Amino acid sequence: MSAQGGRSYRRRQWIVNRPLQFRFVRAMLGVLCVLTIIALGSVYLTLWTILHTFNLQHDPVSVALFATISWSIALELLIVAPFVIWMGILLTHKVAGPLVRIHAGLAELTKGNYNVHISLRKGDSLTDLADAVNTLAGSLRSRSP
Repeated sequence: MSAQGGRSYRRRQWIVNRPLQFRFVRAMLGVLCVLTIIALGSVYLTLWTILHTFNLQHDPVSVALFATISWSIALELLIVAPFVIWMGILLTHKVAGPLVRIHAGLAELTKGNYNVHISLRKGDSLTDLADAVNTLAGSLRSRSP
């Protein structure tokens, strides 16, 4: 985007590059689901082994413990999933937002508008790339008649 000076930008929207951000969140949720399945499997295997080793398959307390632990792990997945989605969007926004700005700045440069200055927010990633594009725009500006 062509903004002059040290204009600071506030986050107006969190979803700025939907495909990139949603791919990242899907990957994070996939990892969360795999870890939950592994945890459930290990709990089931451990409790099943204990129940059968000590012949407690018909003990109501042991069976209730087995069911309670299983449900608590499944409930944990439902509680943690929204947090994972929020963190995924927050983390990708620090990359996706600058990518949108840098892309817009490069589009202006290809149109011949060399008065481009890309300003990023505090904490954004890709500041080196934005600085390089700003240097390129300055170089092109000084060469143009």
